[in-house]
Amino acid sequence: MLFDLGDTLLNYGKLDPHEPFAQAVRQTWTYLKEQGQFVSRYKWLYAARSLLAIRLRMIWSDITGRDFDSLVVLKKLGKKMGIQLNDQQYQDLVWLWYEPLARRVTIEPDIHNTLSTLRNKGLKLGILSNTFVSATALNRHIQQLGLIEFFDFIYYSYAFKKRKPHPEMFQAAIKKLGLEPGEIVFVGDRIKNDIQGSLAVGMIPILKKTYANTNQQVPANVIKINSIAELPGVIEQIDGH
Repeated sequence: MLFDLGDTLLNYGKLDPHEPFAQAVRQTWTYLKEQGQFVSRYKWLYAARSLLAIRLRMIWSDITGRDFDSLVVLKKLGKKMGIQLNDQQYQDLVWLWYEPLARRVTIEPDIHNTLSTLRNKGLKLGILSNTFVSATALNRHIQQLGLIEFFDFIYYSYAFKKRKPHPEMFQAAIKKLGLEPGEIVFVGDRIKNDIQGSLAVGMIPILKKTYANTNQQVPANVIKINSIAELPGVIEQIDGH
């Protein structure tokens, strides 16, 4: 069984990005100062340069369909700004950029029991996520939530040439699981990326209802759920057929 991450396992919801970004600027600025690094006297200039670097990469990603690793972008930007940090410090920095967003995430209260039940059924679990947030930050977050132990592997799109719904990530997961596509369930909230993408390679898609797919047309015969907690019962129904 495969899962999308954002708004499937981790509920980000509809967020105004301005406040998390402002908080990230403040705490990364402070961190760099504490590490003895020279950054612009003007915090707004530091924020503008950081935002521009990410925005430009996001535009290029939209054009190419390929995501980027935010950690790599931060290191390149740091070099241009004369910042000298070791690998661990850069990992801490990328976490501080992501952490204000992580604070806003919720998970279903019974998700640990649900994932444990699925594992006890003999299912291998994996995550396929479109993202530019570095694994160093996302895996840290998933670990803090007590979820990482349930998953056999986690694939982030920036490590691939193309992101979902391109088949590359799905095919890599099929190979990793060693199963036929029709034996694999994919749970996600995005109709194009998750549902149509998994359908195209022959998987069994399950759509989790979120704000992202409200009032959208769902492909015929796709299973729909309101929460991850419904999955053990859905799997029993699938096995019954």
